[in-house]
Amino acid sequence: MTAGIPNTVFVTAFAGAAALSFGLTPVVRRAALAFGVLDVPDERKVHTAPVPRLGGAAVGLAMALAVLAALAASPALRSALFGSNGLIRWGALGIALAAVLLAGAVDDVRGLPAGVKLALELAAAALVVGITGVPDAIVVAPATVAIPLGAFAPPLAVLWIVTLTNAVNMTDVVDGVAGGVGAVSAAALGLTSLALGHVVATAVLFGLAGALVGFLPHNFRTPRIFLGDSGSLLVGFLLGVASLVGLERGGAWLAWPAVLAVSVPLAECGLTVTRRLLLALAVVRPGSARERFLLRRGRAGLFVPDRRHVPHRLRDLGFAPWTALAVLYGATLGTGALAVVAVRWPAVGPPAVLLALAGVLYIAPRWLYEELRLFDRGAFLPLLETRVLHNHVVHVLYDAGAVAGAFLLSRALAGGPPGGGAPLWPVVGIVIAATLVGFKLAGLYRGSYREAGLAETARACRAVMVGGVLGAGAAFALGAPPPPAALVLFLYLLLTLIAGARLSFRILEYVYQRSQLAGRRALIFGADRSGRQALAEMLSRPELGLRPVGFVDDDPRSEGADFQGYPVRAVSDGELAGILRSLDISDLVVPVGSLSPARLVPLGELCREHAVRLLHFGVRWDAGDERVPARVADANPVS
Repeated sequence: MTAGIPNTVFVTAFAGAAALSFGLTPVVRRAALAFGVLDVPDERKVHTAPVPRLGGAAVGLAMALAVLAALAASPALRSALFGSNGLIRWGALGIALAAVLLAGAVDDVRGLPAGVKLALELAAAALVVGITGVPDAIVVAPATVAIPLGAFAPPLAVLWIVTLTNAVNMTDVVDGVAGGVGAVSAAALGLTSLALGHVVATAVLFGLAGALVGFLPHNFRTPRIFLGDSGSLLVGFLLGVASLVGLERGGAWLAWPAVLAVSVPLAECGLTVTRRLLLALAVVRPGSARERFLLRRGRAGLFVPDRRHVPHRLRDLGFAPWTALAVLYGATLGTGALAVVAVRWPAVGPPAVLLALAGVLYIAPRWLYEELRLFDRGAFLPLLETRVLHNHVVHVLYDAGAVAGAFLLSRALAGGPPGGGAPLWPVVGIVIAATLVGFKLAGLYRGSYREAGLAETARACRAVMVGGVLGAGAAFALGAPPPPAALVLFLYLLLTLIAGARLSFRILEYVYQRSQLAGRRALIFGADRSGRQALAEMLSRPELGLRPVGFVDDDPRSEGADFQGYPVRAVSDGELAGILRSLDISDLVVPVGSLSPARLVPLGELCREHAVRLLHFGVRWDAGDERVPARVADANPVS
């Protein structure tokens, strides 16, 4: 029981809304058919026949009737509604919901431009925020005081409501996704609101959850009906408002439970916006000597519909419809449960949100969206091509910041104050100056690291050691000697930050070139130096049209090894045929001089039998281990 209101009132609101929605949905479906409000299939739709829309009208009406019935049956709930200008506040919400529902219905019937819909959503959210008010502070950590938002509270609240409105709308692309995810999110928010004592918000949220549960059977079975924009916009708008009102405690908004409860729609919205923006950017190589990588900009197309939402991608990956729904429902149930727990134990909130975010950042680029693979697309290479980053003054400023960060962090991790007994900032300044002098003396600022190789890497490492020792010596001279553990950490952090920055372009360029490789799948025979040189040549010359997939070697000890991420398999001549078939190899690359003519003859016959080209790679090594130039590649098969 909450504030004198038995929990059966909320159960009744849920059950009543479910029953009303189940009974009203067929009526709305017949009306949609009569007026021709149909979702016609096209290339981005999953369904293959026209399906009625306007399901949101049944959901909204069922929820409203169930909440009104709960108010009529509970004097305590009515008292909570009418107290403290509650009628005005919830009346404003009712008007805003009606406006959003009407805008969605018009979009279902005739279609509305995306800009008009967004303007109406902003106006409705502003009405609710302006009349009902919003929490004026936010709780971001359990052990800290709430952060006042001041004048930023209203615009941030409007942004939250509109974002969630469109987030739910973006999930409404496959049967059952928006309805099921919305129902679970509403139930989770209802439980958190109940725990915080917001009884009216709880009744509304359970009414929404029940209405969606009653609608879902009609969404799945045949004949069926879709929520349409009238439903998805309504559900998202109500979740946005209720998550603000229902998760307020002492004038502060509990951000982590709110984010967890609606994390699946938020993830869909964030991924959609990000990938559409990134699709408008492409890395190009104009071929000029000054700049090799540039960003090509195009129209973002944020409001252009597509068939690449998360439910679509799960289907494309081979998930059956019910399996894809189970994945989305399971994710929503898991984060919703964490939201409820985070109200009772606030320390659960931040790590749960970080864990969910880490999961999205790992799964989305790896399996769902190749446009999010920023390193593979070379998105950072044009940034490293800018003239500013080639200025030695910028290099020195970066190195100074890296030295300061490494020195302070190493002392903090090793224990003890960074400056020992001496004043902190004079010590840090002198350590920076001494370290930079060491960098200069060791030749860190000579030459370019754009095409860094072993010589440049060795120079950078030498400079880091010299500069680090001079910096540590300066700290000793000032009476702030670093402990041994801090010295080791200092040198390690310097090596990571200084040498790593110098090698970053080369590493990113390698990743980009490897990802851009396309063409015939090539297997390299031999994982020795010649074979590795063949790999390097193919990676640096995409015009050869060869895409390396790995090595084969006749040395049994090489089994399970790899070189630069390419696996090495130890095979005999009898096993090679199976490898060629299983890896779908089109070319077998043999470095010049690595095999005897007697060995090449049966290898050529095996390649002809399996329609595989046998290529000679034109680099060999003489007895003195000196490289002898020859042909880069012989594209003629051995006959």
